[in-house]
Amino acid sequence: MTGPKPKPNELKRVLGNPGKRKLPDVSNVIALPRIEDKPPAQLSKDAKKLWADIRAIAPWIANSDGIALIELCEKFDRKTHLVKKLKETEYVLFTDKGYAYANPLVGMISTTENEILKLLSVLGLTPSDRSKLGVAEVKVRSKLDELLSQKRNV
Repeated sequence: MTGPKPKPNELKRVLGNPGKRKLPDVSNVIALPRIEDKPPAQLSKDAKKLWADIRAIAPWIANSDGIALIELCEKFDRKTHLVKKLKETEYVLFTDKGYAYANPLVGMISTTENEILKLLSVLGLTPSDRSKLGVAEVKVRSKLDELLSQKRNV
């Protein structure tokens, strides 16, 4: 596919529909069940923690997103493992004739990081994807909010 990704229907409803294509009727929209609390058994301890953290901050992730979330957790594990292995060796290796070359682990880590970013995007966990979904925003506290909070705590 070329060009920008299509805007989600939710965003078109909020901001307007410049293409004037017919949008699906809201009454036909299906509410998908949320992903389970309990992470899959095959995940490591760290991956299970990541699962729980993502589930806590991303209420829009549904059961149908489970495969992508499992992949994301497993790729975080893989990256952690690769980084540990790289710390045990050198970034630059040498052939038996003395020629320098990059440690293959560097490329493997880079590839894994790119895959992680793609999965974060698919799940709506990056700032731009979250804004496209219209599900959450980071709100900066104003000076008034801070003063009101201080007054409540006194």
